[in-house]
Amino acid sequence: MPLTFSPVIVIALLLAVSGVSHASSFDCTSAASPSEKAICADAYTSNLDKKLGELWSATLPKVADSKALKTDQRQWLKQRNLCADDLSCLRQKYQMRITELGYMATPFSWDATWQMIPWGVANDGELKTRRKDSTHITFNVLAANGANMGNLDGVATLEGTTAHYAEGDCALTFIAMNGVLDVNQQGSDSECGAGMGVFYAGRYVASEQSLPLEDDLLSVGLVRTQQEDDAMRTLLKDDYRRLVESSSSRTKGDASSDVPGAEVDEMWVRGLGGINASIFMRATDSRFWLVLIVSDSKGNLRARYYTNVPGWKGRLPETLQRWYDKRAAAGSLPLDQMP
Repeated sequence: MPLTFSPVIVIALLLAVSGVSHASSFDCTSAASPSEKAICADAYTSNLDKKLGELWSATLPKVADSKALKTDQRQWLKQRNLCADDLSCLRQKYQMRITELGYMATPFSWDATWQMIPWGVANDGELKTRRKDSTHITFNVLAANGANMGNLDGVATLEGTTAHYAEGDCALTFIAMNGVLDVNQQGSDSECGAGMGVFYAGRYVASEQSLPLEDDLLSVGLVRTQQEDDAMRTLLKDDYRRLVESSSSRTKGDASSDVPGAEVDEMWVRGLGGINASIFMRATDSRFWLVLIVSDSKGNLRARYYTNVPGWKGRLPETLQRWYDKRAAAGSLPLDQMP
């Protein structure tokens, strides 16, 4: 549904010119940047924009340091605008920011358990910090990216609202800001004792429980409209969530000559590429084809083929067939033709 008002864009203008925290109307016909135009044109992202604007207005008066939050919002807007008109990027930025603002007004304490706000569907992190004395904190952080993991603990030196840790080529900086905690990392994944693609850096919020996974096929960019997402939920049923989770690592696949113009994505979970992978093809007219590798109740791998195109039931487009044949050649991989 098109919106007449875009609260987050208004926030950007107000912060830039006056620092005033309340929002006023914004006419989407005046949208100038690629991000603003994409937000106004897409109902799903517009709804996230509206939700974020309302949450911003409610949160700003409650935080301990409103100046720091305004500065943080300006930085977030710059990062958001780097998405240009990439809807999946914009949706991810909005979902992460909405989660952040939900914790901003929580009183900060170094004696806490923190959860990383996921920047992808397969990454996660939990951090525990405790005051050791007036100038030091202890920490233990566990992070994951797919099946790869990393763990690090140590003692960081506290200076005001910032704590610093360094050991060898690995350094972490912990920065308190209102009710959230930022972790910056210097050093590679392996230099900080983690598996491939696993990093401790990110924004953390105080919570004993892992943050719920809110990603869907819209936010990861595999479908483009709510109608397409609803159709995929109906088609895939329980495999809908498996497809979302398999999209954490993705590369563009080869075009399929028998479906001209279709886009192909090959996906896998880091560290589990052989047992949690998929190939998804989408045509501009909302036709879909999917092969998804799953593990059945006995732990055996199977491939499932889905399509919403009646004429393609029982046969795979050539790009999906090649992808399946390559994996089936490595061993037994039955192909189930799904309804």
